Amino acid sequence: DVVLLQGITSSGKTEVYLQCIGELVGTGKQAIVLVPEISLTPQTVRHFGSRFERLAVLHSRLTEAERRSQWQRIRRGEADVVIGARSAIFAPVPSLGLLVIDEEHENSFKQDSTPRYHARDTGIMRAKLDDALVVLGSATPSLESYHNSLIGKYTRLVLTRRIGGHPLPPVETVDMRREWGQGRRPRVISRRLEACMRASLERGEQVILFLNRRGFSPFIHCPRCGYVLKCPRCDITLNYHQRINAVTCHYCGLQERPPTECPECGLGGIRFGGTGTERIEAVVRELFPEIGAIRMDSDTTRARRAHEQKLGAFREGAAQILIGTQMIAKGLDFPTVTTVGVVNADVALHVPDFRSRERTFQLLAQVAGRTGRGPAGGRVIVQTFMPEDASIRAAVGHDYEAFARTELPLRRELRYPPFGRMARVICRGRRLERVQRFAADLGQALRSIAAEQADGVQVLGPAPAPVAQIKRMHRVHLMIKGPDSRAVQCALDGARNLLKGPSGVLVVVDVDPVFML
Repeated sequence: DVVLLQGITSSGKTEVYLQCIGELVGTGKQAIVLVPEISLTPQTVRHFGSRFERLAVLHSRLTEAERRSQWQRIRRGEADVVIGARSAIFAPVPSLGLLVIDEEHENSFKQDSTPRYHARDTGIMRAKLDDALVVLGSATPSLESYHNSLIGKYTRLVLTRRIGGHPLPPVETVDMRREWGQGRRPRVISRRLEACMRASLERGEQVILFLNRRGFSPFIHCPRCGYVLKCPRCDITLNYHQRINAVTCHYCGLQERPPTECPECGLGGIRFGGTGTERIEAVVRELFPEIGAIRMDSDTTRARRAHEQKLGAFREGAAQILIGTQMIAKGLDFPTVTTVGVVNADVALHVPDFRSRERTFQLLAQVAGRTGRGPAGGRVIVQTFMPEDASIRAAVGHDYEAFARTELPLRRELRYPPFGRMARVICRGRRLERVQRFAADLGQALRSIAAEQADGVQVLGPAPAPVAQIKRMHRVHLMIKGPDSRAVQCALDGARNLLKGPSGVLVVVDVDPVFML
């Protein structure tokens, strides 16, 4: 059985997990609890450790010795509860009775390298084999899981009230088109957000600022000739990191000194455009020089225990402002946070991906849930250039059903999940002509197979991938869409020999893709 536990933020989903496991432990069975971010593991361990002594933890930040020790304890049956990120789905518990997948909508449950698997889907199959119960928890379920509950495949339970009766925080939007207009100097933090932050800080409360983009400036450009600095190995702009004074490629890791003039026309006034978390931190320190601030992104949390230390410091009041990417957007509970600012709500909205609106809605709804958890209440300020977008309006209104009513008909019309299944085939190679030629042959073969054997299958492409080159490897992709998994698999099976690829071309097949870049 699969239960979709849809509860608004701070509605007590964790307490439901704890009580379910409490009922289970006495029967001699074990539970696995999956969380989407390593940053959530310490908090989850703290909650579950208060109820259960026999815990084990599995995630990639453990040393080899720690991982081996935990694995052996689990295999010997010495842990009643296993907590971890996606790889913990393979924990060798002797008798699985319950699988909990918290924040089941998160993309991080999909592994984007070989072996490719989605921990949620893998977990549901494992639980079926072990005759175990699955609980999928989320305030903003994936549309696939929500649709499965509507058609009766999953049982849906809804929690509509917060613990303690606290209301959901009011959310207001700041139209950044007006903020930047009327001759005003462009600001990263709007006047309204600054005023709300100042009010909270003066009362001794805390603030969270969210931007899902790290670094100082996401791109460097010339205002005269329009030149944009790109990675020579990848089809992506270089990101400026001020602390190390370097431009960096977030795909291949290239680092160089930033240019002082335009490489094309020689203009000395080359500009660092856009905003990342590092710039937000600099602006905050300028606006509030006496206030402590902590930044959490993949640049500042590489050290072991860094997540735990930074979140612990914020919880203990060592800083009043927390700035971060999506790792701070979910699952964290800070009752003294009374202002949450979303610096740019549009970051994910313009990504070339059919799930971009869904991800925007989910992120905004999850971030909004970080405040209003204590008696002081809270508010959320969302800065956006598109306040009229349906996903942003639904998030502002805390209205999941309104978002689903808008998005699901569009998915049905275009036969995107949950109304069909997909596979993405990526062809990579150093010689673009060879990659393009093979991808064209593969597309023609797939269309022939689909016409003869796989009813209802549509083959899109080949076309350059949105990121057309990574580490000097050109990327061309095709999309296979079908009414169900059998139809898609039939097309792939028919092209099995071709999918091996010729010399100089690597072929990757990603079934049920989550990442489209």
